[in-house]
Amino acid sequence: MKYIKKEIKDTEYFLLDLDQKAVEKRIIADMDAGVDVYYDRRWEVTELLTDWLEAHPEVYEGKRVLVLGAGVGAETLVLGKLVEKLFINDLSPTALELSAEQLDFNGIGNHESLLGRYEDLEIPQVDLIVASFLVYNKETLTAMRVFMETNDCEFILMNENLKEFKKFLIEAQHEVVFEAEGAMCVKFSNKKC
Repeated sequence: MKYIKKEIKDTEYFLLDLDQKAVEKRIIADMDAGVDVYYDRRWEVTELLTDWLEAHPEVYEGKRVLVLGAGVGAETLVLGKLVEKLFINDLSPTALELSAEQLDFNGIGNHESLLGRYEDLEIPQVDLIVASFLVYNKETLTAMRVFMETNDCEFILMNENLKEFKKFLIEAQHEVVFEAEGAMCVKFSNKKC
């Protein structure tokens, strides 16, 4: 697999090049199997979240962290280097495999994959949940409502300011962490985890 060197703040990472034929072939296999695939490109909101995480390691350092809908995102790399344990979740088996390969390539071995819809997952014991761009239509709004009703944990969600995300924020108590480029990062502090 081919990787691209990327500097996030002052730290160097190697991101999987998603434009290679081998990756495309695996993504198409997921699509042919009926899996909803959204990880063929990296989201700008995830880049904003990744930059913020790199600048605020005190939020996650030494913790057990779950990344929902991880895809092959860079946030897993930033988190993985300082957390006690990293759990990565995605609906796509290929996304989880590629994410794990990217983590391993960067020397991060403290990860475990959790396949499936996040709203249906049995969440392991974690200190923090992180997610990027998970509320973007009616279906994902419903999924996030279910997830928040059944899982009480400190949770950081980065999302574009779409109509469904705004509806979700009206319903859920949250703290705005930062806003940038038409997106918002919010924190929910339910502490039963």
